[in-house]
Amino acid sequence: MKNFPDNISQETRVEVETLLDHCLDGLSACSEKFLTTLFIKAIRKHIGPSGTDEHIYLKKFEVPQIELFNLLIEQFPFVKKCHEIINDTILEVVGDSSNIIIIDVGTGMGVQMNSLLKKLSASNSLRRVTLIGIEPFSEALDHAQSVISKVSCPFALNFIPVRSFIEEVDFEWIGEMIQKSGGDLVINESLALHHIKQQTDRHRVIKKLRGLNPKAFFLTEPNVDHYEPDFQRRFQNCYQHFYHVFQVIDQLPIDEVKRNGLKLFFGREIDDIIGGNEMDRVEKHEPAFRWIEKLLVNGFKPMNRFSNGAFDLGYGIKPEFDDFSGSLGLRFKNETVISLIHAVCDDEFSFV
Repeated sequence: MKNFPDNISQETRVEVETLLDHCLDGLSACSEKFLTTLFIKAIRKHIGPSGTDEHIYLKKFEVPQIELFNLLIEQFPFVKKCHEIINDTILEVVGDSSNIIIIDVGTGMGVQMNSLLKKLSASNSLRRVTLIGIEPFSEALDHAQSVISKVSCPFALNFIPVRSFIEEVDFEWIGEMIQKSGGDLVINESLALHHIKQQTDRHRVIKKLRGLNPKAFFLTEPNVDHYEPDFQRRFQNCYQHFYHVFQVIDQLPIDEVKRNGLKLFFGREIDDIIGGNEMDRVEKHEPAFRWIEKLLVNGFKPMNRFSNGAFDLGYGIKPEFDDFSGSLGLRFKNETVISLIHAVCDDEFSFV
């Protein structure tokens, strides 16, 4: 580790290959071997391939994309519970509003918003919902539009799909849509902002969102520092994070094929965090307190207000509000895996 990535000797390369061979033996039966193999795969990607390509061994653990997607939404508790907690809190925030606007940053395939719309359908006061879904990938956005169009709502629903990375969005146009629709604005962000590569762009996007004057802004982000430029520290952060994620996966009531397919999915993130070069990496997660810092300097303030309806998390996962960061963390053992932030506009803040 101390010699990586600038001074890799041939002896070290041989050691990496030897460790890989050891881990591949009995890989599917040992979670730590599986995790270690994914890290070795990422290291080999960074220093350049040698010997046998490990993909031929890992390929048998792949699960079809649609099945994997369903596993993440229906079985992986961190995703499922985050959706429930945020959606229930949005219900409390909108209260008796008759007209609301929701901006969903990182709509993906529309799962969270589909669930939220069904919950909103129980409202007796709601008459109109405008949903602006921001998602860079056409296939996902088309699927989201198809799913949302099938939701039976007692109110008028206008879904506006926006195919764009959030840092490339035309915020003036978004502002015009909001002004045209009227109503209370809620912004939801789920696992999207960490894909913005530059800190200046992260600040700019949050400032633009603040300029829309939302009633509430919700963020869901992994609570780990993968923005860290130092390789050794980033490696340690990454291993600690995914070691705990894999321990939760090992408890899920699914068969070994699906369990290992889910681990391989997270292996793609490890590949980016450890195997990618600094300019190309996109999985640049930051801990909650860093997101809170960005919110504070751009006119938001955190709120300790989350719905209590979904706090039976299971699998040893415990919700824990962090007074220091101002976030709700979902914690497994000694690792806060993911954090939820509820922020509101700070009316006393002055933009200089």
